[in-house]
Amino acid sequence: MIDLHGATDLHAHFGPDPHRTRSVTGLQAAHQAAAAGHTAIVLKSHDTPSAGLAAALDPLVDGLAVFGGIACDREVGGINPAAVEVALALGAKIVWLPTLSSGQDFDTGVADQLGIPGPGIRVIDADGNLTDETHEVLALVNDHDAVLATGHISAAEHLAVTRGFASRGRVLVTHAMEELAGPNLSVAQCAELAALGAHIELCALTCIGALATRPIGDLIACMRAVGLERITLGTDFGQAVNEPPAAGMQTFADALFAAGLTEAEIRRMACTNPNALLGLDA
Repeated sequence: MIDLHGATDLHAHFGPDPHRTRSVTGLQAAHQAAAAGHTAIVLKSHDTPSAGLAAALDPLVDGLAVFGGIACDREVGGINPAAVEVALALGAKIVWLPTLSSGQDFDTGVADQLGIPGPGIRVIDADGNLTDETHEVLALVNDHDAVLATGHISAAEHLAVTRGFASRGRVLVTHAMEELAGPNLSVAQCAELAALGAHIELCALTCIGALATRPIGDLIACMRAVGLERITLGTDFGQAVNEPPAAGMQTFADALFAAGLTEAEIRRMACTNPNALLGLDA
């Protein structure tokens, strides 16, 4: 079993959740991560800013830093600089661009399946330029030294955001290569974004468990093309049909080892890289 002491999951879902049944509460996810020897966890919600919850849970869980963030979905007013500013002031570490409310998920029917109304939120205008509100959000993320995650936005939006922000801030491509949400980026697209300065998040959900859509070899091909220094491993777990996040991280790591990666390579992506993004020691 791969040693994941010092790991950090930047993408852990929790309940209650208005759209999906979850396997853990935020407190349960944090306790399980602490028991596994992880350094930190970032609690992600599509509809509710989680920084306040994280601040309340952090002192209750010994040996683990608990963080939250905000997703710029319809429930917080979309690309809403005021909501982002408040979340960052409360300690949010990650700002996700639109997820289930994104134009991309509306176009593919994902939003409709969950009863989320269109037309979907986009971060670029008809000319392909970042909107004024998006520029404001990027400036706030930069001012608070937080991480900007791409959420479920389109491939064109990924390029525009990375070109507009990666030279001055940290861009994390959310669950790259995921087929169930977002633009289903290819290896070549991930490599292009990494070359522009983005970090690429690869998640257990994509290749492990009940909702897996790709073989693990596809993710390893992405790791090799991008370079391990630009990859973070997360779970995107918290669904009732999958393992809880902490257990899922271990299963993911062990599967990568069985597929040929070394323990040092896996720890680089599961521990060193995500902790560096958060400004933590591994």
